[in-house]
Amino acid sequence: MNISNRNLLNTILILTMLSFTIMVNAASTGSSGVVRTKCTSAEQEIVDFETLETEIRKTSAIGGFAKLKLSGDINKMVDALKTYHAGDSPLTLEQHREQYDLLYMKVVSQVQDKDPELFNKLCNAWDPLWAALQDESNLKKVSQVRAMETGATVAITDVFMSVINTVIPLANAEEILSHDDTVKKDLLVVVAAQGVVCTAITVYKKITNHDYVATCEGGDKYRVNVSDDGRVNVAPHPSPK
Repeated sequence: MNISNRNLLNTILILTMLSFTIMVNAASTGSSGVVRTKCTSAEQEIVDFETLETEIRKTSAIGGFAKLKLSGDINKMVDALKTYHAGDSPLTLEQHREQYDLLYMKVVSQVQDKDPELFNKLCNAWDPLWAALQDESNLKKVSQVRAMETGATVAITDVFMSVINTVIPLANAEEILSHDDTVKKDLLVVVAAQGVVCTAITVYKKITNHDYVATCEGGDKYRVNVSDDGRVNVAPHPSPK
């Protein structure tokens, strides 16, 4: 084999290995549809769900009752993934990922303009936290941490934590929504967080992951997506003429 052929073969082998590495990494984190390549680095990263909840509790960008609701949503998401790992979930892993992304979009949409430091942390933690949820052994640790922290008094005030401990079980016992209704409900929160008056999302079209056209009751349409810097964007979507 001459030198030029050997170099060509080496190039092909390198490209093959790179392609395989990319596919493995994509499979480990799930297809996100968005590559957040422009996240600003943060001094202290969010490394797990215990850190995430602590950051949500600390920020002034989210109101008290919204924090309460988010805590319940995180509980339900963790429980849903436990059910999936046990083989009892009616949802696919892709649907669980979509619900995770929408939950994350709800948090980001409320802090991106009010708490830049937390926004940067959230941007960097988006995919790593999902990777942790996919790992069954890590999920058991997450559940244990959450169970211990529910009874702790390290949050805003002792009184507020007592309310959380009382109400979260009730929130988790609410009517179980279909995946489609969950997406509509979460999109409504994201849209409302950007100041849009919308009483309900009646229909939505998923373009790609993190990219939707949502129709409000009354007919107004909005494009809801995530940019590569982690920002959630909501803009009027023109109806076809």
